[in-house]
Amino acid sequence: MPSKQKATGSHYTPPELARFLAERLVAEVDFRRLPELRVLDPACGDGELLVALANSLPDNTLRNTVITGIELDDLSLGNAQERLEAFGSKSNFFKRMDFLEFYTDSEAQIGLFNNGPPTNKTIPPVDIIIANPPYVRTQVLGARKSQELAKSFRLKGRIDLYQAFLVAMTQCLKDSGIIGVITSNRFISTKGGASIRSFIAENYEIVELIDLGDTKLFEAAVLPSILIARKLPSTSRSSTNLKLPNRFVRIYENRTSNRDDREELVHVDSVYDILRKNFDGEYLVSETRFKLSTGTLSFSNLSSEPWQMVTETEKGWIDKIESAAKYRIGDVVKVRVGIKTTADQVFIRSDWDDMPEGRRPEDCLLRLIFSHDDAGRWRSSTRNESPKKILYTHEVRDSKREAIDIERYPCAAAYLRQYRERLERRKYVIKANRKWYEIWVPQDPLAWGRPKLIFPDISPSPMFFYDNEGLMVDGNCYWIVSEEENTDMLFLIQGIANSNLMTRYHELIFNNKLYAGRRRYLTQYVEKYPMPDRHSAHSRRIVDLVKKLVSVDVGDSMTEKYETDLEVAVAEAFGVEPLLSF
Repeated sequence: MPSKQKATGSHYTPPELARFLAERLVAEVDFRRLPELRVLDPACGDGELLVALANSLPDNTLRNTVITGIELDDLSLGNAQERLEAFGSKSNFFKRMDFLEFYTDSEAQIGLFNNGPPTNKTIPPVDIIIANPPYVRTQVLGARKSQELAKSFRLKGRIDLYQAFLVAMTQCLKDSGIIGVITSNRFISTKGGASIRSFIAENYEIVELIDLGDTKLFEAAVLPSILIARKLPSTSRSSTNLKLPNRFVRIYENRTSNRDDREELVHVDSVYDILRKNFDGEYLVSETRFKLSTGTLSFSNLSSEPWQMVTETEKGWIDKIESAAKYRIGDVVKVRVGIKTTADQVFIRSDWDDMPEGRRPEDCLLRLIFSHDDAGRWRSSTRNESPKKILYTHEVRDSKREAIDIERYPCAAAYLRQYRERLERRKYVIKANRKWYEIWVPQDPLAWGRPKLIFPDISPSPMFFYDNEGLMVDGNCYWIVSEEENTDMLFLIQGIANSNLMTRYHELIFNNKLYAGRRRYLTQYVEKYPMPDRHSAHSRRIVDLVKKLVSVDVGDSMTEKYETDLEVAVAEAFGVEPLLSF
């Protein structure tokens, strides 16, 4: 079971982050035009954001301010109410309840933490919303609740909780009102964020989008961002809002720079000092180097595409690559996720050989499986003495994938029956009319024996590994099989995908860096990698170099030379300068 904090998303805002957001919001409001100011925090916790905002308001404005705080937790709500009483605002309204119940829709409304009938409450429209809404991932929220929220808030797909809050908060905000919200940066770049990106673009002028990246300003595991936006009047809402000059700020730890120039960097006391200085460049906080970039958000005409946070120089570099590209990886091959057993402890083990004979499943059903621990650049890293194997319960009969008949494999049957109760708890397997002992996502058994590229889902650098040994692939990795007999297409993809150029492209386009400089390599990203003309001299050169790099005979010194030559060949294929270090 998830912890209460994970289940409710209650990660309270650090005081300095609250002050920073409050200062940004106050700078965007013309108080002279507001005889009465109405402020809302729909998930106020212990009141940190409201306290910061009250501290930032001019005294004469604060005396005419109505503060509203909504919170589910009794103790936190009481603390918030007590803290705000000292500020002398016009009035304070605090209510214990689920803010999503305030949302009014003629078709449906739904609260998060109850399954009773929806309510039909409203609150007066407000001028400022300052919020750090709960962040609960679909995996914790549950598919059913996520889909119900999506339907109620007219979003698509399995949404995360903060997305429903953004829609509900918009209903409470006056036209031209300002919103400042701290949330996960996932909506900027993921497929699951497409619906909320479209909603924001239609309803708001983005004043500033700040990607706080891996700055660790928060105890939550998510990478946070700050959205500051002004609600557009209903008469001026359209997709053309994307053409407005929407400013972004991006700050990440710079782990790639190895230059000895510490004295030349701007030394500051905290990440907030960097954000307040607001100048592009590298900064040093204690022993940590951060890079700040600013610019104008770049939007695709398709809401499904990520928002790009790139400077003018970066955009020019991207445009050169795009103009030289002839196709995308997804145009020529399918990028597949690995096997998902949904019961790995049963199906995947490294101790099969330690089992007594007669209790160990038949050897013909035990197959080597490649996991992220085995990942290496160009070739797999050295395998352990006891490699992982998977009990693969599928085969091909009459050209179709079928579950094995376990009665033909008495040892495997005896092993699996030990775990039958556990495996039958996978209700989705049973509901899909599958055998209780099946692997949930077994992929295509015929494809495993073909040459392929394998790469881990999460990695600090690209690790696209070539396999021609028929390895199966774990669910924490992805794999690519070419439909052609000739493997040159795989080598071309491997050379492009492992290059510094494509690492930089990936970072700029998909904006998906995680903590410690790691990146996600998902299907939705890799399939969009641009590819040069496969028949060009540059492409042939890339293929030749990759064939040398995957050779088991190549030494470290030659590997370094071939990789340098590869960076030059990849850059020439796209008409840009090579990135020999990144």
